[in-house]
Amino acid sequence: MGTFNRLAACLSPLTPALGGVALLLSASVGLADSDDRYEIWALDQGTHTIHIYDQALEEVSRIPLGDHGVQVPHMIDFTSDGRYAFTANVGSGDVAVIRTEDRSVVDIIATGPRTHMAGVRPGDEVVVADIIGDADIERDGRLVEIQLDLENERFELGRVLYIAQDPVFTAKAEAFNDVAAICHFDTADGSRAFVTLGPALNNGGLVVVDNASFTLEKAWGPEELQTNCGTMLTPDARHMLVNGGSDEVGVWHAIHVESLEIVRQDVSSRGIDAHGVRNLPNGEEIWMVNRGTSNGTVIDANSLEVIDTLPDTGNTPDILDFSPDSRYAFVTLRGPEPVSMPHMAQGETPGFAVIDVATREVVTVIQPAEGNPQSDFHGIGVRALP
Repeated sequence: MGTFNRLAACLSPLTPALGGVALLLSASVGLADSDDRYEIWALDQGTHTIHIYDQALEEVSRIPLGDHGVQVPHMIDFTSDGRYAFTANVGSGDVAVIRTEDRSVVDIIATGPRTHMAGVRPGDEVVVADIIGDADIERDGRLVEIQLDLENERFELGRVLYIAQDPVFTAKAEAFNDVAAICHFDTADGSRAFVTLGPALNNGGLVVVDNASFTLEKAWGPEELQTNCGTMLTPDARHMLVNGGSDEVGVWHAIHVESLEIVRQDVSSRGIDAHGVRNLPNGEEIWMVNRGTSNGTVIDANSLEVIDTLPDTGNTPDILDFSPDSRYAFVTLRGPEPVSMPHMAQGETPGFAVIDVATREVVTVIQPAEGNPQSDFHGIGVRALP
């Protein structure tokens, strides 16, 4: 173990009270010496708070979403220029709009029960929210559009697609169990979206949405594609990676975005409960983490072959993102009292791990709410600064 790792082992998890030490440690591994300036936005869904860190790993701001009535902020996405952030909030069933410059919550838009994800469509004109739906109503999962007028800072509800009511779905409805929208990712031109269903693997499957008509083009049931979580467009924009997991399995698949041909299927994630997946900004690798085994998989972005594993991601990883220079990964870690997927997501060190991309090693763990058993991190996003 190197000098930094020994020091980190003694002092981690870092807290805001140790800000000076955090700066010293981050400088030791080079987080502060990059030409790319960025912030790390980490969502504590247990305390309904966004914690914002700079690249020196100092906490620079907090957004108490709970003060605005937001409950269980789950996922986050930004406009392409980083001016606005959108959080999908499972507990309150809405999407919060945040102006990033001054950290102001400028709008909260009711989207539906258990709003799980909100993603900005290419072009920054629409956000699409993935809705799990009411726990007491079967097959009411849906996608909801939010129209963006960024110049005038106006945000309005748009079209709604109830997945189970679409003719492509009804033609093979017997292949599905319950239907809930979990995560999606758009093609580079924004013409199609690939949407995983779930959250349980036996309720999973995948649908492809024509964004122009907001109707389904294709559907695979859970027996055809084991998927219930992550989606990621490959850096060359040719394939969509989707994954699936449970307490018994971790798998991923690759689909050609134009032909919709499955080119890789049921590939092992080298662990249990494949979950978050993300491209390195340099376009060379794709990382995927396994929540159940606290490890991960490294995929070559060109060949789509597994080329390495991450032996340790921190305890119970969930979602990840990277520094713009591709030197560090930031991986959220779940808490001891998880508020979502409690049967799989119980952790010990709620916060986020910092992993050196080159060495694949955890260099430190940041715990903004150390000692608070309600803390439970899930979503994370890196915001590049001008």
